[in-house]
Amino acid sequence: MSMKLNRRESDKFQLDQEVLKIARICLGVFSAFIAFGIFAPTEEQGLYDPKWIRIVHSGVTFAFFLLSYFSFLIRRYIQSITLVFFYTMSTHSLALLYWNSLFVGYLIGMVMVISCIGVSFVDRRWLVNYLVSVSSAGILVGIYTVDPQVDLSLYITSIITPAIVSYLTLNVRLGSVAKLRDSESQLKLFHDRVSRDLELAQEIQNNLVTTTWPKIPNTKFTSFFRSFEKVGGDAISYKLRSDGSIAIFFADVSGHGIASAMVSAMAVLAFNIHAVEEEPATCLKSMHEDLKNLVTTNHISAVVVYYFPETKKISYSYAGHPPLLHLKTDGKFQFLEGSGRLIVSMLEPKLRNYSRVLEEGDRLLFYSDGMIEVFDEEDEIFGEENLVNSIKNHFDKKGETLLNALFEDVTAYSKESASDDMSMLLLELQ
Repeated sequence: MSMKLNRRESDKFQLDQEVLKIARICLGVFSAFIAFGIFAPTEEQGLYDPKWIRIVHSGVTFAFFLLSYFSFLIRRYIQSITLVFFYTMSTHSLALLYWNSLFVGYLIGMVMVISCIGVSFVDRRWLVNYLVSVSSAGILVGIYTVDPQVDLSLYITSIITPAIVSYLTLNVRLGSVAKLRDSESQLKLFHDRVSRDLELAQEIQNNLVTTTWPKIPNTKFTSFFRSFEKVGGDAISYKLRSDGSIAIFFADVSGHGIASAMVSAMAVLAFNIHAVEEEPATCLKSMHEDLKNLVTTNHISAVVVYYFPETKKISYSYAGHPPLLHLKTDGKFQFLEGSGRLIVSMLEPKLRNYSRVLEEGDRLLFYSDGMIEVFDEEDEIFGEENLVNSIKNHFDKKGETLLNALFEDVTAYSKESASDDMSMLLLELQ
């Protein structure tokens, strides 16, 4: 019931906007038409047309035209107000026709008023009442006019014809409105369906970026993710291995949106299968073999790290991913050596294994290229150098606090105009 009411309100609002525009046009035309008549030489032509009536009528009409821009109440009831002016215009024209024996100039004004109403309303009932009452009054005026200047049959035809055209015009408009409503309904259903799909994809995305990590003595993991769109292509996952180590997968799928999120999900599944491989490079190679025939439009940059808590050793392999940043307790920084070609691309990946022994208090930062490939107003890239400077400024911060501070620095540099997903993972040895 609530959805139906909301839809009616939405339709009413859109139709009211259309009616308001047309009503202003009609009020403007009416006031100009009457005002033009103020200067007509009615007395010279032997017509009875009191000037003061024309001045008052034109002034009131123009006043309401202006008020439609400033008064909420006028805008709210503009259709009723315009209908009143149609009746006053018709009454004025019919009176002048009767007083002046169906003078053709006033007949033209009457035809104009009747014709205008067909494009001014979206309510068939109002239009029918107006057309019946005004057309009937017009016919009676024609019948009882003494010495008419226009043949009665021609006069009646001139009254009835625009009335019929007005009614047919309204039916066409109402048909267009019905089609518009149907199109909007279909569009809303499509939008709701896409929104549900996006919500589901976002839920899947949240599962692709691990936030809950296993409890490992003297080790803390903190992950961070912000998608460029509702869903993105970044993935952070892990798997506990039988030799006591933990395999870490940090990846960035090219592109954005649902397609990238789907590829990310496939990559995480492949990682969970192949994290048992003896070396990280072999894990990445096996993932590539599984996915290369399934994924043809996206490639994946990734890094796989095997971390051995007892010895504090890491074994890692890059697949086109930015280098890991090693933060030592003495304040020194080092990008860990290594390189490797993207997986799930047209080229066969060239992958190597590297290793490093960490020390107590060391930190290891994983980050996606969305963190460094942002630009300022002068089109200067943030880059790895600024990332290091940002870390130096926040070196005393830990865990989530550090990652949030880095993100704020990046967004401040780019004036919040990021063009890619941003993700980070911080491994801290305590």
